Amino acid sequence: MTRDEFKILAKGMKAVYTQPTFLPDADAFNVWYSLLQDLDYMVAQAAIQKYMLTNKFQPTIADIRALAAEITNDDIPDWGSGWQQVCDAMKKYGREYPKSAYKSMHPIVAEAAQQMGAWWDLCTSNNIDTDRANFRMIYEQIVNRENTAKQLPVRLSNLIEQVRESGKLLEGGE
Repeated sequence: MTRDEFKILAKGMKAVYTQPTFLPDADAFNVWYSLLQDLDYMVAQAAIQKYMLTNKFQPTIADIRALAAEITNDDIPDWGSGWQQVCDAMKKYGREYPKSAYKSMHPIVAEAAQQMGAWWDLCTSNNIDTDRANFRMIYEQIVNRENTAKQLPVRLSNLIEQVRESGKLLEGGE
């Protein structure tokens, strides 16, 4: 989004959140803009409007980025729908065709199912309640990781990756 587009959004937020501490000066505006500028204007506008309609207190940058990630992640099924995909795949493909079963699922659902262990074991399990609970726990962790990753600007994700890689280089060289 451009600086002028963000200026429009900031004026709207200032009209709703009238505390003098909210975006009090040009420095605050610049910080907010620098941390939100990578968002598409329409996504940022939708996130900010949703926030203003559902929250009494002034937003943080993290609040706006979380809503923007939520808006753009609408294709991720909830855990219950994900578990249904797993059950449907077990019925359709059985224990002999795990690759076809995983391909039939949303990628995050397939990742959670794979983290539960061998497809054969999942298909032959007699403890469906425990399997469902374990799937939910694993699935929600994966979705949270994905949402957090989506909230970060690409340039920050790249910087984090560079730091991690340089740490690996240092560990290997010691």
